[in-house]
Amino acid sequence: MQFQLAGLASGFDWRTMVDQLMAAERIPQQRLREEQSENSSKLNALELLETKLGALKDTVSGFDDGVLYNSKKTSLSDENLSITATAGTSAVEGSFDITVSQLASTSKRTGSTDVGGTIGTVNTVISNLNLATDIQDGTFSINGQEITVASTDTLQDVFDGISTATSGVVTASYDGVNDKITLTSSSGELELGAIDDSSNFLSALKLDQIETVDAGGGSTAVTSTGPLGVVDLNSSIATSGISSGSPITGTGTITINGVAISFDADTESMSTLMSRVNDSAAKVTMTYDSAADQFKIVNDETGALEMPAIDSGNGIMAALGLDGASTAGTDLQFSIDGGPTISSRSNVISENSHGIGGLTITASETGTQSIGISRDSEELNEKINSFISSFNDVQDYILEKTKITVEDEDVTTAELAGNREVYDLDSDLRSLAFGGIAGLGGDLFRLDHIGIDFISGTSKLEIKDSDALASALEGKLGQLETFFMGDADGNGDSEESFSLRMQTFIDNFTRDDGILDIQKITLTDQNKKIDTQIEDMERRLGFTQAALEASFIAMEEAQSNIQQQSAALTGLQL
Repeated sequence: MQFQLAGLASGFDWRTMVDQLMAAERIPQQRLREEQSENSSKLNALELLETKLGALKDTVSGFDDGVLYNSKKTSLSDENLSITATAGTSAVEGSFDITVSQLASTSKRTGSTDVGGTIGTVNTVISNLNLATDIQDGTFSINGQEITVASTDTLQDVFDGISTATSGVVTASYDGVNDKITLTSSSGELELGAIDDSSNFLSALKLDQIETVDAGGGSTAVTSTGPLGVVDLNSSIATSGISSGSPITGTGTITINGVAISFDADTESMSTLMSRVNDSAAKVTMTYDSAADQFKIVNDETGALEMPAIDSGNGIMAALGLDGASTAGTDLQFSIDGGPTISSRSNVISENSHGIGGLTITASETGTQSIGISRDSEELNEKINSFISSFNDVQDYILEKTKITVEDEDVTTAELAGNREVYDLDSDLRSLAFGGIAGLGGDLFRLDHIGIDFISGTSKLEIKDSDALASALEGKLGQLETFFMGDADGNGDSEESFSLRMQTFIDNFTRDDGILDIQKITLTDQNKKIDTQIEDMERRLGFTQAALEASFIAMEEAQSNIQQQSAALTGLQL
């Protein structure tokens, strides 16, 4: 019999006592875990410090871009005139006038309007009518009477609805030859549409906003303003409705700008042909205007260029009205400072055309624009402010993580309090930022020479003299470049500079074998050792607990045996 229940025979709760003894034995483990937690807090603090130092290094390395000190900006005499300019680093400071007398345009081929077939017949279902705009379900009004139209109705159904709603006063008819619809009122009154119409039936059939016509005998009539049918871009070319006397069938090849484009009119759609044209090496764009029922082909490039085209044997270009002569484009015509007229194929003029190095001019309208070129230090100014912000962020963080607070008799220490290397980082960064760069010459070799100094009583930077900074950015970009980037020696390597000095210093802290990395490795190793200690202690405590429990169980068994013997002896005496 096993006595797993404490005190069953002895009446002594030995299991509670064992638990209390084990809890006392585990007190050193708790202290180790507290030490481990402190190490983890220090480790997290060091990692965040490393991140902030990395951000500071990134802002400092941003100064190592020669473009910052050689950027140019342009100014315009007329901001409302669409002649603009951008300047590269090689642009020479100065100003000039550009006069644009003619813009460059593209050559194009404009097809015939209304090249599509008819919309269908009066028995065609509304949803199948070959219209530029699909008719929406809903209602429309004629002479104040409401007519309902549904996509499942035929055109004749709607005509009948018009007659019924107006008591036969207004009738509708479709002319399949001219592909137009006419509404006739026998009373002379013909008022089309209402504010609350929900169907676009009238506008889709080109019957809205038009004048009535005297149809004789006191009647009036309105007719669609143009043919209604359009080309079905998604059906095969043969069945697309292109009106050329007979359908376009069979295979063919059209040639545009010397590039041959093949198609199969029986199996491929106009949409497919258009995509093939636009994706070809012809460098043109073919489009379709459904409102005018018209195709156009436009050169992708501007300039006085022809657009030769050769029709296919099945006459598709002729059917679309694109087989005639193209309208040639024009070259841009301009002059600089009143000089001779210069031509350019493009409205974007490079230095190869106008001769002004590093400058690109874009013209969208004619006129005269005065363009000034000057130094642009805006991006450098932004990087200086970013550096100040990152520098101060590091200093604030060091102060927060190394401080010791005393309130009455309570002393509170931050995670990195007592870490001498981190504590000294504050003053080291301060000295590094304040120190001058030796050997530069001139009057700009320290931050305070450009108006940047420390906030009184702190290790944080600020712009104390904005005028000094503005003056340096305006007229001393060359000195700023030397200060931040350094002069390159004969081997192409930069000598000492503010950027190089700061980056080298930060690298000592943040590189893989740097100061912070060594501390992080030490803390990580300590935590691993603590884990091992806790595991070893727990293993020993497990043996101790098992031994104690076995002893008490043995005691319970012995006590039970004594009690049983005593009971037996008592029975014999009776």
